[in-house]
Amino acid sequence: VRMAEDRTLIPHVKMGVEAREQVVTKDGLKDAPVTSPHHPLKKFAEAFTRNFDLIAERKSVVFHLRELAKASVMAKYLIDSNARVDTQWYDLADDIVKSTPPEAHPEIPQLWNMRGRSQIQVKNGRLVQSETGQYTSLMS
Repeated sequence: VRMAEDRTLIPHVKMGVEAREQVVTKDGLKDAPVTSPHHPLKKFAEAFTRNFDLIAERKSVVFHLRELAKASVMAKYLIDSNARVDTQWYDLADDIVKSTPPEAHPEIPQLWNMRGRSQIQVKNGRLVQSETGQYTSLMS
């Protein structure tokens, strides 16, 4: 958080993307960073990070992600610094909430995870049995 000449607080964030992958371990799949400098995911993440502000100008979802990060930084700063906030700010927030029309689609986006599995049995070069299944789980 930076302070302007007029003593207003300005959140400052530097957004970036990190290349990550799932690796197989004895305990199952684990999330890990991609470390090879020549890996395509690493190159993409570095290019995205370099051009983050330009991408945010053109893609509203990236812009809003950056604005959410700024709001989170400001909220954390105000809490960590034990800042005293005048009650007028709370009243203003209440007024904004009351005057805002309700969302047409108030659902919260969810992460869907789909997995499938197949099992086959071959006897004398011929397919004897096959079984395919899939399940979907919702994570919030």
